[in-house]
Amino acid sequence: MRLLRDLLFLLLGVSLFFAAIFVVFPYFGTGAAGTEVSARGTAVAQQCRFAGPIAKSSAPKQENVIGFGWICRARVHWNDGSVETREVSGSQLTGDDVGNRVDVVERQIDYSKGSDTRPQIYRADFEPHVLLAWSSVVATCLLGFVFAALGISGLSRIFSRKGVPVE
Repeated sequence: MRLLRDLLFLLLGVSLFFAAIFVVFPYFGTGAAGTEVSARGTAVAQQCRFAGPIAKSSAPKQENVIGFGWICRARVHWNDGSVETREVSGSQLTGDDVGNRVDVVERQIDYSKGSDTRPQIYRADFEPHVLLAWSSVVATCLLGFVFAALGISGLSRIFSRKGVPVE
């Protein structure tokens, strides 16, 4: 019974660590923090898919998106009169938005400190939360570490002989 408990602790700890990286951190949209809005408009999602932990996406360029979330193909009507079809990642549009008009903005996201700026679409009411993102990631990782340490400690006691120190 202790073996099962310790294995579950270890599995839970590792799962929480990966969840912090692939779910918690992408959820807060830290790449958009402090960026200027370059365009405004409305988007109508035509089709959406839920994907992860690594998914192929053409938003903003054809590359892999890390994390779990929605990726939608949407028709975007910009306020300057232009219309284009774009792929929107990061769960900014979801399956519930298919066929509905959603106010959106385009932000120029800097992926590598000034040398690689790309346009990315966000909901108009979306506000990135950098401090909340980092504190949530750290808390989730620490919780994962605690569970993993409990599991490893318990497993090492089970598999070591009594009176012989584990090296």
